[in-house]
Amino acid sequence: MARGMVIGEGVKIRQINLSRKICDCPVCSTPSKRHSLGHRWLREIGLSAPVVLEVTYSKHYCAKCQKHFNLPMDHLALPGSNFTNRVHRTAIDLVVKQCLTLERAKEAMLAKYHVLVPPTTIHDWVAVEVP
Repeated sequence: MARGMVIGEGVKIRQINLSRKICDCPVCSTPSKRHSLGHRWLREIGLSAPVVLEVTYSKHYCAKCQKHFNLPMDHLALPGSNFTNRVHRTAIDLVVKQCLTLERAKEAMLAKYHVLVPPTTIHDWVAVEVP
Protein backbone atom coordinates (compact mmCIF):
# COMPACT_ATOMS: atom_id res chain seq x y z
CA MET A 1 0.00 0.00 0.00
CA ALA A 2 1.22 3.50 -0.80
CA ARG A 3 2.67 5.46 2.08
CA GLY A 4 -0.02 7.77 3.50
CA MET A 5 -2.86 6.16 1.51
CA VAL A 6 -5.66 4.94 3.74
CA ILE A 7 -8.26 2.70 2.13
CA GLY A 8 -11.54 3.06 4.00
CA GLU A 9 -14.55 0.80 4.12
CA GLY A 10 -16.64 0.79 0.95
CA VAL A 11 -13.79 1.89 -1.33
CA LYS A 12 -13.73 0.10 -4.66
CA ILE A 13 -10.27 -1.00 -5.76
CA ARG A 14 -9.72 -1.36 -9.51
CA GLN A 15 -6.59 -3.12 -10.70
CA ILE A 16 -4.84 -1.92 -13.84
CA ASN A 17 -1.87 -3.77 -15.32
CA LEU A 18 0.40 -1.54 -17.40
CA SER A 19 3.44 -3.82 -17.24
CA ARG A 20 5.24 -4.90 -20.40
CA LYS A 21 8.04 -7.45 -20.81
CA ILE A 22 9.83 -5.16 -23.26
CA CYS A 23 9.55 -1.39 -23.65
CA ASP A 24 11.49 1.04 -25.83
CA CYS A 25 13.92 3.30 -23.99
CA PRO A 26 12.59 6.90 -23.98
CA VAL A 27 16.12 8.21 -24.67
CA CYS A 28 17.47 5.96 -27.44
CA SER A 29 14.45 3.78 -28.42
CA THR A 30 16.36 0.56 -27.74
CA PRO A 31 14.02 -2.29 -26.73
CA SER A 32 14.69 -2.86 -23.03
CA LYS A 33 13.70 -5.78 -20.83
CA ARG A 34 11.63 -5.48 -17.68
CA HIS A 35 13.65 -6.04 -14.51
CA SER A 36 10.88 -5.58 -11.93
CA LEU A 37 7.37 -4.34 -11.24
CA GLY A 38 6.17 -1.27 -9.40
CA HIS A 39 2.81 -0.41 -7.87
CA ARG A 40 1.03 2.90 -7.63
CA TRP A 41 -2.28 3.80 -6.01
CA LEU A 42 -4.34 6.62 -7.52
CA ARG A 43 -7.58 8.18 -6.35
CA GLU A 44 -10.17 8.19 -9.13
CA ILE A 45 -13.65 9.58 -9.66
CA GLY A 46 -16.34 7.23 -8.45
CA LEU A 47 -20.02 7.51 -9.29
CA SER A 48 -21.42 5.48 -6.39
CA ALA A 49 -18.45 5.04 -4.05
CA PRO A 50 -14.82 6.09 -3.68
CA VAL A 51 -12.47 4.40 -6.18
CA VAL A 52 -8.75 3.69 -5.91
CA LEU A 53 -6.80 2.41 -8.90
CA GLU A 54 -4.04 -0.05 -8.10
CA VAL A 55 -1.70 0.34 -11.05
CA THR A 56 1.01 -2.24 -11.73
CA TYR A 57 3.73 -0.94 -14.05
CA SER A 58 7.01 -2.28 -15.34
CA LYS A 59 10.50 -1.02 -14.55
CA HIS A 60 13.09 -1.38 -17.30
CA TYR A 61 16.83 -1.05 -17.82
CA CYS A 62 18.41 0.14 -21.06
CA ALA A 63 21.74 -1.60 -21.60
CA LYS A 64 22.75 0.96 -24.25
CA CYS A 65 22.08 4.10 -22.15
CA GLN A 66 22.74 2.27 -18.87
CA LYS A 67 19.66 3.98 -17.42
CA HIS A 68 16.63 2.73 -15.51
CA PHE A 69 13.17 3.92 -16.54
CA ASN A 70 9.55 3.14 -15.80
CA LEU A 71 6.81 2.45 -18.28
CA PRO A 72 5.25 5.87 -18.93
CA MET A 73 1.77 6.45 -17.53
CA ASP A 74 1.26 10.17 -18.18
CA HIS A 75 -2.02 9.29 -19.90
CA LEU A 76 -3.34 8.13 -16.51
CA ALA A 77 -1.74 10.49 -13.97
CA LEU A 78 0.98 13.09 -13.67
CA PRO A 79 4.28 11.91 -12.19
CA GLY A 80 4.16 11.96 -8.39
CA SER A 81 0.41 12.63 -8.27
CA ASN A 82 -1.99 10.70 -6.04
CA PHE A 83 -4.91 11.53 -8.34
CA THR A 84 -5.80 10.56 -11.90
CA ASN A 85 -5.83 13.13 -14.70
CA ARG A 86 -9.64 12.91 -14.69
CA VAL A 87 -9.80 14.06 -11.04
CA HIS A 88 -7.31 16.82 -11.87
CA ARG A 89 -9.35 18.11 -14.85
CA THR A 90 -12.68 17.86 -13.03
CA ALA A 91 -11.47 19.87 -10.02
CA ILE A 92 -9.98 22.57 -12.25
CA ASP A 93 -13.23 22.81 -14.24
CA LEU A 94 -15.23 23.31 -11.04
CA VAL A 95 -13.10 26.32 -10.12
CA VAL A 96 -12.42 27.83 -13.55
CA LYS A 97 -15.59 27.09 -15.54
CA GLN A 98 -18.17 26.91 -12.73
CA CYS A 99 -16.50 29.63 -10.62
CA LEU A 100 -16.63 27.67 -7.37
CA THR A 101 -14.39 28.58 -4.47
CA LEU A 102 -11.68 26.09 -3.54
CA GLU A 103 -13.69 24.93 -0.52
CA ARG A 104 -16.87 24.52 -2.59
CA ALA A 105 -14.92 22.63 -5.26
CA LYS A 106 -13.60 20.28 -2.57
CA GLU A 107 -17.13 19.72 -1.27
CA ALA A 108 -18.48 19.12 -4.80
CA MET A 109 -15.74 16.61 -5.59
CA LEU A 110 -16.53 14.69 -2.41
CA ALA A 111 -20.33 14.83 -2.75
CA LYS A 112 -20.64 14.10 -6.46
CA TYR A 113 -17.52 12.05 -7.26
CA HIS A 114 -16.58 10.50 -3.88
CA VAL A 115 -13.00 11.77 -3.98
CA LEU A 116 -11.48 14.06 -1.36
CA VAL A 117 -9.13 16.62 -2.88
CA PRO A 118 -7.67 19.15 -0.44
CA PRO A 119 -8.35 22.80 -1.36
CA THR A 120 -4.60 23.47 -1.38
CA THR A 121 -4.12 20.77 -4.02
CA ILE A 122 -6.91 22.25 -6.16
CA HIS A 123 -5.28 25.68 -5.74
CA ASP A 124 -1.94 24.34 -6.96
CA TRP A 125 -3.59 22.73 -10.00
CA VAL A 126 -5.49 25.90 -10.89
CA ALA A 127 -2.41 28.08 -10.40
CA VAL A 128 -0.52 26.01 -12.98
CA GLU A 129 -3.48 25.86 -15.37
CA VAL A 130 -4.51 29.54 -15.27
CA PRO A 131 -1.68 32.06 -15.65
